[in-house]
Amino acid sequence: PSTARCSREPTALISPSSSSDTPAGWPAYEASAAQLLKSASPNASLALLQVHFRQRLALTAAHGQSLTEAAFDEAEARIVAALRPGDHLLRSGYGDFYVLLPRLLGLGHAELAAQRILRELESPIVAGGRHLHLMPTVGAALATEPGESPTSLQQRASAAVVHAVREGEIIAIAREYTQDAMVTELRDALSRNALDLVYQPIATLPEQRVVGYEALARWRRGDGNAVAPSVFIPMAEDAGLAEELTRWTLQVALREFVPLQRRHPELYCAINLSARAFDNPALCEQVLAALAIWNLPPHSLMIEVTETAVLHDVGRNANALQRLANQGVRLAIDDFGQGYSSLGYLRHLPAAILKIDQSFVADAANPRTRALLEAISGMAHRLDMRAVAEGVETEAMLGAVLEAGCDHAQGYLFGRPAPISHWLG
Repeated sequence: PSTARCSREPTALISPSSSSDTPAGWPAYEASAAQLLKSASPNASLALLQVHFRQRLALTAAHGQSLTEAAFDEAEARIVAALRPGDHLLRSGYGDFYVLLPRLLGLGHAELAAQRILRELESPIVAGGRHLHLMPTVGAALATEPGESPTSLQQRASAAVVHAVREGEIIAIAREYTQDAMVTELRDALSRNALDLVYQPIATLPEQRVVGYEALARWRRGDGNAVAPSVFIPMAEDAGLAEELTRWTLQVALREFVPLQRRHPELYCAINLSARAFDNPALCEQVLAALAIWNLPPHSLMIEVTETAVLHDVGRNANALQRLANQGVRLAIDDFGQGYSSLGYLRHLPAAILKIDQSFVADAANPRTRALLEAISGMAHRLDMRAVAEGVETEAMLGAVLEAGCDHAQGYLFGRPAPISHWLG
């Protein structure tokens, strides 16, 4: 066996040849997947992508095994170029690639990663003086619960590939869990306002003065088990409940925030919008109507969007955000650095806040990560944006983000998410 070549430093697994039905190096996959599944948090899920090439057998028949292997070595290098540090790559004996992606925000984030990989594989591969088209298809599966087995995750990704090939698609997402009773229960919970919101403070640096609170949705099923937001939010989107979830979040968050804002008019409430929220052409009117209902000024609301949400349709979504900004609503790019895209979309967005993903803060002791943290903060300032460091949990992390020049911070060091009654005292 040989290790994968990883120019972007994702963790390399095994890439040997094999005739078995499971990926070569299966024990390495199982060990890595099991560990990542165990360490996944409610806001950072694990996904598996299977990259399948429909031309594999035809290329081997036409050009021979040696040239085909050279082409797939180049494909492997291109995939590596699309990955983040910490992503895991496995190459099977049949020429498929498996990519483990930790720290994802949901199915949309996994789809964004798949699109990035497909962009890397768009142009033909030159091998032996020939231009070869590999025709990749990607199947993606998001771990729906910490108890899922690595085998189950791999089987669902493979089933997504089969679906994509059968339907003539290039990306398919395993969404079968959205068909079960959980969707019915979630729809019922939304109709009964049975979800909850908790709020986490955002503080200025270096003063550590609280200037806002981020509203975070929580759902506990009838059996008492909590469902991670990274599971139930994509589930709501797939089931056509995105508009209802947006309405519920806006109304409940602003209603609960009123007494706090009356005491401290300078405070704002931050609310996250998903990609599907922008499918509603009346989104801006919905946001402004909610502010009017609760008699709150537009600057008391901050809308947070991830690059995953923005990139579904940059032009349309940027226009919607600009309309809100024109009315005085604050805008922030959330979890910056977590995704797989270029920086180009920042040119089109009217956001004044850049929230740096917590992975940069958690690894700030690493000199290279510290340099990236400082670079992102500096870039935000040059774009007339304020940099907010997420996930600050210790004094050492606080020291790192202060040194990096971040303007604000959020994390357990300043307060864990709690009901609004906790912050009202």
